[in-house]
Amino acid sequence: MRVTLCVLLAATALAGCVRVAPTTTRGEHAWTIPHVLRIADISDPDHLNPYLSEMDLVYDLSSLIYSYLVIADDRGRLIGDLATEVPSLENGGISGDGLTYTYHLRRGVFWHDGVPFTSKDVVASWHAVVNPHNDTLFREGYDRVASIGTPDDHTIVVHLRQRYPPFVTQFFAPLQEGGKPILPAHVIDRDRDFNRSSLDQNPIGTGPFRFVSWQRGSQITLERFDRYFKGMPKLDRIELHIIPDDDTIATQVRVHAVDLVVSPPGALFDEYRSFPQTVTELRPWNAQEVLILNDRQPGLGDVAVRRAIASAVDYDSLIRKVSHNVGETAYNTLPPTASGYQQLSPHAYDPALANRLLDDAGWVRGSDGIRSRGGVRLAYTIAVIAGSTNLADIALQLQQNLQAVGIDIALKTYPYNAIFSTTGPIFSGTYDLAIYSTTLGWDPDVHFYVGCDQWYPRGQNVYGYCDHALDALENAGLQTDDLLLRAAYYRSASEIMWQTISYLPLYELRRPVVRSPDLRNFSTNPSATPWWNAWQWDI
Repeated sequence: MRVTLCVLLAATALAGCVRVAPTTTRGEHAWTIPHVLRIADISDPDHLNPYLSEMDLVYDLSSLIYSYLVIADDRGRLIGDLATEVPSLENGGISGDGLTYTYHLRRGVFWHDGVPFTSKDVVASWHAVVNPHNDTLFREGYDRVASIGTPDDHTIVVHLRQRYPPFVTQFFAPLQEGGKPILPAHVIDRDRDFNRSSLDQNPIGTGPFRFVSWQRGSQITLERFDRYFKGMPKLDRIELHIIPDDDTIATQVRVHAVDLVVSPPGALFDEYRSFPQTVTELRPWNAQEVLILNDRQPGLGDVAVRRAIASAVDYDSLIRKVSHNVGETAYNTLPPTASGYQQLSPHAYDPALANRLLDDAGWVRGSDGIRSRGGVRLAYTIAVIAGSTNLADIALQLQQNLQAVGIDIALKTYPYNAIFSTTGPIFSGTYDLAIYSTTLGWDPDVHFYVGCDQWYPRGQNVYGYCDHALDALENAGLQTDDLLLRAAYYRSASEIMWQTISYLPLYELRRPVVRSPDLRNFSTNPSATPWWNAWQWDI
């Protein structure tokens, strides 16, 4: 589901922004509120404690409220955030045996309540991640740590149990799904029950904006933090408006009641392009629109069925008609800039092949046209996020494509903050198929997501997928820091994932941006947490 990347993103791969409306350099429109940014999204967050959530919106809010050890800039280069630099073999931050990582922390950093930031906050945050009593999502990387030394208030020395090359990109870095900021030790220590911590209702960070209020289902308000360590933010206030319908958000953009859309759907991108005095852009993004399959459900564990599903999908139509060319053809489960990436033969729309695969595997059509074998009927439900026009359109086309080859499909919608909860259909394993967009990670290792021993809650394998040859390659890739050798392992691993349909990429995504022309200095990176420079924004 989430893959990771160990090489820096090439500038040429990240240069292709498409701007289709003019920008202004001065916020002189009457509808602009100077230094107040109005953002819109379709859903409330499920938590404001980012350790307990998998929602993209929570990642975005975390980048405004909190800080990390390492982040990526708009060119995909890793840079220090709370760390003064990125640990490497070259600067001595990583030991030769790959077991020790040293981070030097910034001085003069304060929490929003005035308490100084120190190395103790990093240690307390790590304990919060790995504590088995905490409902923390994504412990990968953190669980490889044997101990953390704190020689002084501004240095941490992390000792790993075993070599783990993706560590810098995982450890308190927002580069992939599940990225975690540093939390305040004095709050963690005060609140005995982390799962019901005050951080869920009143987050306290070191980021450029401090939390003010949360009116459920309506608005979250943040204000400038004057003591932010990179400099005083230019915006006075950020208002996140919860508007649970993509079309209504578009209307608010048209009348200039919204300055920035969190996740504009591709289905509405052409409409947004037509709005006067609105900037629309496509920015690089290591992400895919995916169909995931629960191999634990009868029939879906048969690789012939999964391959038939992959052959039944009309990808070109999805890209043209549903994504409105925001999407592009997918060639791999890795992002194009990942070590080991190669362009594999893309999954192609071939219903004749899908029918032949199912026929050869003994799945026979009944009188209603739906196939079955041994009492198992190929009848499934696709889980879709409610209110998302784009995902609903994808689901309807998949329903048509799959029914044409004898696979019955029903649709079921879930609120955004429920589908990804720990008790929701995906993590509880009760789903059949599901559609959503996912940001691929920063290193090609994906064992945490597809390993035979990583089924949730041990890991993030929510697919019930298992391939022992893939496991062997993924494990081999973790035993060396040699980039060329790792690339060879991950080329072979990605071929297995592609052929066995561990999950099905429907298309590659570019990040749609819809914003006011008065919003200045707005920049994104290609990671799961794109708002890396919010302290420089202004309107």
